Amino acid sequence: MTQIEIFKAGKRYDANGVLIEITPEMLQQTVAAYNPEFHEAPLVIGHPKSNNPAWGWVKALSLEGDVLKAEVDQLDTEFSEMVASGKFKKVSAAFYLPDSPNNPHKGVLSLRHVGFLGAMPPAVKGLKQVEFAEDEDFVVFSEWGGV
Repeated sequence: MTQIEIFKAGKRYDANGVLIEITPEMLQQTVAAYNPEFHEAPLVIGHPKSNNPAWGWVKALSLEGDVLKAEVDQLDTEFSEMVASGKFKKVSAAFYLPDSPNNPHKGVLSLRHVGFLGAMPPAVKGLKQVEFAEDEDFVVFSEWGGV
């Protein structure tokens, strides 16, 4: 299965300009809580509020140091070809906040979706380029300011 880097611990501005610190310990809790049989995070284009359409799914999460990785599954062939041709080189993870009423795993940061980005630069710099072999309370990180 293909693993991709989707997030890195650190201080990040969310899409509203609020500075949030995400620690490796928080990400380890995210990994431990992730259960695709309960809530399976989709692979999407951009950051759609409705989380659709799904172009694939996150089967599992892992943490290497301070980098969160996703094991992807059920990739749409057309989408995989678009990624391979360079249309979506970067990703941006969206999370449910620990206290969000819609969080499937209350008390921990939970993966909502992995957004694939076209020309929009990701907030989290330095992740490896992707290669494949209702209103809800969630956080999307943006390129807001310098931290």
